[in-house]
Amino acid sequence: MVNLESILSGINAKNERCWEQLYTSCYAAMCVYVESIVKDMDCSKDIVQDLLVNLWHSDIRFASGRELMGYLYKSLYNNSLLYIRNKKKRAMILDKIDQEKENEDFSKDFMLDTVQEEIVRLLHLHIGHLPRVRRQIMKLSISGFSGKEIADKLGISVNTVKVQKNKSIKYLRDRLIHCRRELDL
Repeated sequence: MVNLESILSGINAKNERCWEQLYTSCYAAMCVYVESIVKDMDCSKDIVQDLLVNLWHSDIRFASGRELMGYLYKSLYNNSLLYIRNKKKRAMILDKIDQEKENEDFSKDFMLDTVQEEIVRLLHLHIGHLPRVRRQIMKLSISGFSGKEIADKLGISVNTVKVQKNKSIKYLRDRLIHCRRELDL
């Protein structure tokens, strides 16, 4: 390790050669010290470099090598704690954002499910208001029967099934549009 007293006046005067000597002799030890606090070598290097750059740009002068080293290590300690605090804050904020997003997704899904259930309820309600044959055609159609199967089951032509089904769909669509306007959706 270099004798800090011999380069102290150069450090105070911002002499690059003296700063290089300080950097060469102290950088690794300062990184290890910070790493023991923050548990991340890359962040440790950043914290040490930030301190040295800020010190270079400041007007702080030191009366002794001991004062300089005390300042460096106290600043590194404080900056390390600040890094940890900010990291925890960031993690808490990200957790909160994730939680809010999950709640928002749940709310959207719940709302969508509720709207779909209401539409199905309204469809069944309005199907109940259809004339008997149309009501039977729609119930069988919803149950998955084909036009031919419905015609055979009800003893009517396939064409009648198509025509009555289309009329029913138009009626139901109009009813749902009317309900939508009433609900202002």
